[in-house]
Amino acid sequence: MFGMPLMMTMEMWWLGLFVDPLRLLLLVLISLPVLVGVSSVIGFKNSRLPLDNIIDVFVAYAFGFIVSGIVLYLFHEISPDKDAGVNFSSTMLQAIPASLGALLARSELGSGEHDRAAEKTGRDRLVVMIVGALFLALNVAPTEEIRLITYQMTSWHLLALFMVTFVIMYIFSFASSTSPGRNSHWASNSFIYLARTCTAFVVALVTSVLMLWVFGHTDGLGTGQFVAISIVLLFPAGIGAAAARLII
Repeated sequence: MFGMPLMMTMEMWWLGLFVDPLRLLLLVLISLPVLVGVSSVIGFKNSRLPLDNIIDVFVAYAFGFIVSGIVLYLFHEISPDKDAGVNFSSTMLQAIPASLGALLARSELGSGEHDRAAEKTGRDRLVVMIVGALFLALNVAPTEEIRLITYQMTSWHLLALFMVTFVIMYIFSFASSTSPGRNSHWASNSFIYLARTCTAFVVALVTSVLMLWVFGHTDGLGTGQFVAISIVLLFPAGIGAAAARLII
């Protein structure tokens, strides 16, 4: 279900036609440690053993690849009469978000109690933030609407969007870090919430830039255009990272 919107997105079909094999390989290599981290926190089993998590990731990859191939074949986006390399690239691109969805299945479809309890270390929190950023931003990152929004915004619009994004992230960081009995201690903990917001901001920004690079949105852009399009994608990615504990 997580990968379904991307399987029905035209820009993802086009990307499979001309994606650089080296860029696709780097995407797979970068996604591996993220998926291992996801498996460690909210994977198939209640296990934090490295070998178990690595096996889970490869099972998720295989499942995502097979499901993506079947769906793309039904859509006639891949077929035996098309170039084998294009078929593989198109399927592999879709398999990465599909495999992430497979690993998130227990969190999204289960009770989630163990998942929240498993978030014990700083690494776990970073993994959850990355997943939250991908959860909201990945389905829009490859679309042309990201470029269109960027082109029609002025500098004042970008500044306002940046500020609104940070404020919303702070609100979600506060909401996900407090319990009903601790709301009265906001003033004493405000620095902690600000620090968590800044951490989520950095995670979301790095994740946004990586997605923009993978989907070719940064190719040929000047510095100003690069900053602008990063701010646009940061809006969903930042909210997702800050609200990760609430939505995953």
